[in-house]
Amino acid sequence: MSTITLLRKEVRLFLPPTYLLTAALTLFNLIPHYPMIIGASYFILALFIAFSEANANKDHEFTIALPVSRNRVVLAKHLSVAALELVQFAALAIVAVFAALITPDGNVIGMDGNYTFFGLVLVSAGLFNVIFLPGYFSTGYKTGRSGVLAAITFFVSYGTFELLINVIPGASDVLDTLDPADAGPQLVVLAIGAVAYLVLTATSYRLSVRRFDRVNL
Repeated sequence: MSTITLLRKEVRLFLPPTYLLTAALTLFNLIPHYPMIIGASYFILALFIAFSEANANKDHEFTIALPVSRNRVVLAKHLSVAALELVQFAALAIVAVFAALITPDGNVIGMDGNYTFFGLVLVSAGLFNVIFLPGYFSTGYKTGRSGVLAAITFFVSYGTFELLINVIPGASDVLDTLDPADAGPQLVVLAIGAVAYLVLTATSYRLSVRRFDRVNL
């Protein structure tokens, strides 16, 4: 069975397109000063529901019975999770453009929806992946402990990043603003965040493969 075929199975049984409707919740960010981080975090809810239903339907037992190697099972789950996260962030990016038109002076609560914000969110999402997915593949079906730890890490890491920006003198004037003149430094943060997301998710994949190889389903 090819990876593409396995991904089709993931779309139909694990993460059908209806789960992508959580991206519509980003419309709440059109409410003036609605925290951007809340709009970015809805993917966590969607993943918890998806994994819970998959476990109830014994998705892991069905998948492992297919003529497919375990590393491809892990790869398919990682690609599915990454797709959901990136769709969530892309939807929020579109909403952030309109939110900036509604509140051109930026958010009072939390960071503005600029390049810096999305760079930081990508790092936090990568940290979420590297805790949640290897924890899940340690058993192949349990999500509770690793899910809670991953969610806490997501919010705490992002909160720490935002705190640092507000504490470091002059940082917020450049990184927490909607002024196009400051786009350069913000794009650097976005690029770093994107690289960190890829590295952390790749690390999650390698850890998950090693742990899943030791699981007896």
